[in-house]
Formats: sequence, structure tokens, C-alpha cells
Amino acid sequence: MTPSAGHALGYDAAPALSAPLRFFVTAPLFGVVAGLMLLVHPELLESRWTPGALALTHLVTVGFMLMVMVGALFQILPVVAGAVLPATRVLATIVHGLLGSGAIALVWGLAAMQPVALTAAVWLLGSGFATFVAAAAYALVRAPVPQATPRDLRLALIALTIAILLGLTLAMILTGELALPLFPLLKLHVGWAWLGGVGTLLAATSWVVVPMFQITPPYPQVLTRFWAMSAVGLLVLWSAAVLGGFPLLESALAVALALVAGVFIVTTLHLQRRSRRSTPDTTFRAFQLGMGSLIGGILCVLAAHHLDHAAWAVLAGVLILHGGFVSIMLGMLYKIVPFLAWLHLTQDKIKAPNMKKLQPDQPVRRQFHTHVGAFVLLIAAALAATNGLTMFGRLAGLIVMVEFGWLAWNILKVLRAYQRARST
Repeated sequence: MTPSAGHALGYDAAPALSAPLRFFVTAPLFGVVAGLMLLVHPELLESRWTPGALALTHLVTVGFMLMVMVGALFQILPVVAGAVLPATRVLATIVHGLLGSGAIALVWGLAAMQPVALTAAVWLLGSGFATFVAAAAYALVRAPVPQATPRDLRLALIALTIAILLGLTLAMILTGELALPLFPLLKLHVGWAWLGGVGTLLAATSWVVVPMFQITPPYPQVLTRFWAMSAVGLLVLWSAAVLGGFPLLESALAVALALVAGVFIVTTLHLQRRSRRSTPDTTFRAFQLGMGSLIGGILCVLAAHHLDHAAWAVLAGVLILHGGFVSIMLGMLYKIVPFLAWLHLTQDKIKAPNMKKLQPDQPVRRQFHTHVGAFVLLIAAALAATNGLTMFGRLAGLIVMVEFGWLAWNILKVLRAYQRARST
């Protein structure tokens, strides 16, 4: 099938199944810990600035989201962009170990404001991501770049690198190793991480994934050609306004960034309405929930700039992270994991079960409904906590633990089905 990016997919270049799967299996465990943390400390949703709230946020962003993104890139770079990573098994083992241990050190360091742990996180996360980016850059330099997706993957990696460098700089500021202004760099870190790194990577993969898996028309060519470059270019101008101390220009560029993000979101929702799929599956619903949540989150971000109530910023985080990016990644995992199992069985000349047998619909739907329930409870908890009420926080934490634990179980069941097919 030829996606909107305009080129055939190179499945023969796919890495060993263990390369991306180790990241996909590990990622939900950080979500379980995030739920446990909220269950024990429901007051963490009162403000986004407390050490516990920062630790909770990074359990989701670094522990879950970064793990899923890097695992997906191990598959996407060779198959979609023609960029074959060197020594994939060894590379995946090293990067997975460094990022996983770095995420643990970061969360511990933020929660306890422990300089030793934060310093360890800087070295572990920095070396892990630098190793991956160096290998990806080497592979991308040798790959062709005429299509939209390979080009935008390059931009996403650059933006993600900037976001992580800013995050590591902030950690060094907290340890006292650097004396730099905290809040402007924190603002840049969030902007480059959300729209530059995750947003651009989401768009680059959507050019392929949405038409292929959701059976929609292709994205408009003008969007795939200019969207990522426009988003990154505006981020550069916005960053200059933040660092230069031009608040009016910063606000105007923030609105422009919101509009650019909105164009991608609305286009995706429009394409989904034109899908030829007769019955929407979980991936379809997860994408719809994610896109709708991102719109709500962007509106809350803009409101937080003009209104003092802490609820707007906390609600923006819940909508963008859990309702937006986590929902979309959840839907992608439920497509990618069984497809990879089926692909590797087929490539090894083994009769592969139907993908519905590798991953039945019912447990996937039930887990997704649990995710929606957790999302609703998190919204209620965020609104209640900023008004001094924490009763929803404990319940939300419990359901978040269940949803991420269930996700891990569903992924492991696909792997068990894969192993059974190989053994028989």
C-alpha cells in the first residue's frame, strides 16, 4: 500500500522484533508507577510546579512517551525512511538500558529534589539519547530524502534533541551546576517537547499511518510539504521572543503555533470522517479522542497565559499528555505490535495467525474504555485538586494503574501468541 508520503515501505529492512518491542513492553510500567504515585499523593494535581508534580509528569513524558517514540523510531526509520540503523540489536539494548535507568533517576531526583539522582539522570539520559541520535543521523545521511515523512523525521529528531538538551540543562540548574534563568528555559523545554518533538514526530508518522491503517484519503500535499517546516520555524522565532524578552511578540507567536497545530488536528479529524472503514476500531477511536483532547489542551494553554487560576495549566497537561499523546500512542501500539508480530512470522516463512487472533478486539476495547475512564477521572481530579479536593485523585491514580497494567498485559499476550506460532 502506498501512503500519502508517496513511496513504498521497505519491510525487508525491518529490525529484529526485539528492538522496538523492548521499549513498548517497558513503557507501560512507568505509567503504572505514575498511577501509584497519584494514588498515594492525590494532591500532586494541585499545581504543576511541585517536585512531585514534575516527577509525575516525567513518568508519563520520559518514562512512557519517550520510550514509545524511540521504540517506534527503531521501526519507522528503516521501514519508512529507508534509514537502516547500524548494529540494531546492540544499539537497542544500550539505548533501552540508558533511557530506562535515566528515566528512573530523573523521576527520583525530581520527586526528592536529589542532586545526585538528577546528575545521574543527565548522564544516563544524555548518553542514551545521544547514542540513538548519532546512529539515526548516520542512517538518515545515507538515506534518500525526497518524501515528506523522511524529511519530517529529521526535523522531529532535531526538535526532540533540542527539547532533551533543554531538559538536561534544567536538571543541571536544579542541581546548582549551572546558573541560568529557570523559567524561560522551562517554557522553551515544554514548547519544543510538545510541538517540536512529539508533535512533529506525530505528524511525520501520521502522513503514513493514518491513510494506511485508518483507510482515509491521503493528507493534502501542501500540508505534508510545509507543515513540519512551518511548525519548527515558528518555534525558532517564538524561542527568540522568549529569550529576548518580547512578551507581545511571544504571545502572538504562541497563537500562531496554536493555529498551526490546529490545522494538522482538524485535517486529521476531517480525513477520519472520510474513512472507508465501515466500523471504527480502537485505533480510530483513540486517534479521535487524542485529536479532540489536543484541541482542548491548546485552548487551556492559551487560557493559562491570560488567567491566573492554576487549574488551566494543570488541565492543559492532562488534556495534552494523557488525553492527547497517550491516547494516540495507545492506538498506534495496538496496530504496530500485532502487525510486527505478523510481519516477522511471515518473513520467517511461518504461517502467521490472523492479526485479530494475535490481538483480539475485546480486551483491546475494554482497556481503551478503562483509559477513557481514567482520562475523565483525571480531568475531575485536576479541577477538584486546584480547589483543595483530592478525593478524585486517588480514584484516578487507581484507574491509571489499571489502564497501563492492562496495556502491558495486552502487549505481552501478543508476544505469547507470536512465540506459540513460532514453536508450532
